[in-house]
Order: sequence, then structure tokens, then C-alpha cells
Amino acid sequence: MSSISIDEALSLSERLKRLYTPAVSDILDEMGYSDQVMDPSIRPIYPDIKMAGPAFTLTISTFASFKRVEHDVEKMARFFKAMYNGCIVVVATHGTTHAASWGELMSNAARHRGAVGCVSDGAVRDVPKIWDIKPPFQVFAKGFTPADSKGRVYFDEYEVPTVCGGVKVSPGDFIFGDFDGVVVIPKTIVHEVVKRAEDKVERESGFRAAIRRGVEFLTAYQTYKVL
Repeated sequence: MSSISIDEALSLSERLKRLYTPAVSDILDEMGYSDQVMDPSIRPIYPDIKMAGPAFTLTISTFASFKRVEHDVEKMARFFKAMYNGCIVVVATHGTTHAASWGELMSNAARHRGAVGCVSDGAVRDVPKIWDIKPPFQVFAKGFTPADSKGRVYFDEYEVPTVCGGVKVSPGDFIFGDFDGVVVIPKTIVHEVVKRAEDKVERESGFRAAIRRGVEFLTAYQTYKVL
């Protein structure tokens, strides 16, 4: 993963889930990281469940045409074995949506290894069966399709730097997703981002409460410095 321990990563993930992606995105902008939000077409299968954790990256390549081939199950077994508690699987597909890059059986296998969710910039399938997984396994994706990956796409590499949803993702970078979308927090700055986002959310709560009790807009803004 990174120099961050699994226990530390779990703690950071819980702190992130008490926040919301717009606040985190704003802090990233302030720190000079203005390209950290994945394409807005990537949507969650659960609108009300937040997802946060370090990235476990997978890359997918596409066959030029449909081929009658079997999955490379040995390779798949290797990357599932490499997953760890609290990770989020990031499936980089180059935007491929003609075949599913993820599904329910893989969600169950990932959950067994401790993964808490998945984000793909391609399509997924078996969504109703993913909904059956308890506790919920959140998945963000560009779309849904019944088309199998077998013979259409194949898993290429894992735990390598990649690009998903237009954002560079390195193994161990933090993924944070909610109904508004998905942000990627570089692992080298995640502590500072979380701390500054917590402060921003606290000030936004103060501003919101002030406005609701009748404080004038300019006074509230001057007090809390958020908008």
C-alpha cells in the first residue's frame, strides 16, 4: 500500500466518511491539486453510502474483437490475494463500457479479502446481487451492462499507477466517494487534506447555522470564511 499502516488508513477512512466530497475537493484546489475529481458520469449504486479507503489499482485492456477465451483465473487469484483490509478496488478501463469490468462475484471475492468498495470508469453488472451483499459493498461505475468481460476485456496489471475517470491514481492514494462523486487524494498529502477538510466542514456548519437563525449573509461569511 504505502508507508501508512492499515490501522492508520482505517482511521483516516472513518474521518473522511464524516466529511463530504465537495469540502475535500475544495481543499485539494486550495493546495494546488485541481484535477482530483473523477468524471461525473461515474455514479454510485447506493446514493446514501459513502466510501473511503486506500486504492488497490487494477487495469483492464480490451480485445480487438470478441474471442472465445477463458479468464486467466491464476492472475485473478493473485490480485485478489494481494487485496487488504479497508482497500477500495480501482478498476481503470480507459472508459470501456461494452463489457462489465466488475460484478457481484468479484465483489464478494474482494469483500472476503477486506475490500470495502470498488470504483470503475467502465461498466459493471449484477447490481441487484451486489445489493444483496451485507454489509453493503459500495460500487461506483460509469454504467451497467449484462455483457460479460470474458472474451471482451481482460485484467492486465494490478497495484500500478494508472488513470481512472480522468484522474491519476497510484496504489495507496485515498479514494473518497459519496453521492456527489469521487475524489482522489494523493497519499503524500492525505493527513493534511483530511485535517483541513475537517476544519472547513466545521466552519461550514457554523455558517449554515448562523444563516438559519437569521444572521446576515455578509456577517456570516466574514465570521466563518466559507461559501
